[in-house]
Amino acid sequence: KINSFCLEIEFDSAEEAEVIYKAILLEHLESQIKSKADMQLNANTLNIQVFAEDLSILRASLYSYLRWIRVSDDIYKICKDKL
Repeated sequence: KINSFCLEIEFDSAEEAEVIYKAILLEHLESQIKSKADMQLNANTLNIQVFAEDLSILRASLYSYLRWIRVSDDIYKICKDKL
C-alpha cells in the first residue's frame, strides 16, 4: 500500500513563495530515493505531495520538507528586513 500526504502552505506573497520554492527545489529533486514527491507553485501557495510505502519514510519526508521550508523562510525574512 502506498501512503501519502499533501502539504499546502500559503505565503504572504507570490514572491516569498517563489523564493522558498527555488530554495528547496534542489533538496526536493535529490531526496526522492525511498519516497516520491510532486511539488507545485501556484501564486503564493506551495503544494507538496509525497508518496511512500513505509510510514516512517513518509514521516521523515514530511519533517524534511517542513525543516527546509522553515529555514528558507527564516532566511528570506531576514534578508527582506535588511533591504
